[in-house]
Amino acid sequence: MRRTGAVAAVACFVLLAGCGDDGPSAPPAETLVGTWNATAVDLVSVANPAVRVDLVADFDATLTLTLAAGDAFTMVLHYADGGPGGPWGGDATVTGTWSSTDVLTLQTTPTSQWQFETVLSGTTLTLTEADTSFDFGSDGTVEDADFGMTLVRD
Repeated sequence: MRRTGAVAAVACFVLLAGCGDDGPSAPPAETLVGTWNATAVDLVSVANPAVRVDLVADFDATLTLTLAAGDAFTMVLHYADGGPGGPWGGDATVTGTWSSTDVLTLQTTPTSQWQFETVLSGTTLTLTEADTSFDFGSDGTVEDADFGMTLVRD
């Protein structure tokens, strides 16, 4: 009887251990390779999440993110009317390397990177929660911001 109880306890432990939720993981890297066009580029104030900007809707921007089959990426940001100023202020091309394990990491220099929570649904790629900064008041004061994008495959 004692042995049956011990076996039952071990079986319950094994079953419960398998029920844990580690949260969503990034899709396999090979599914991310390609060219993606932003339908939204969101910057949200860390200090006041009610303050947010969508570069596509608010500044008539286009953003293209290309993830190469190796580990290189290119992100091209273009504003139809010049842009908002500050660190996101004008047309820019950013290059670097990328990787995807639990998050999508875009590495621009040895010490600068964006790390995104990643969801791929069909041809839509949603990237959220990367750390950046933005001048929300257009007053020269740069604030911490969360950076996210919604992109569709080209």
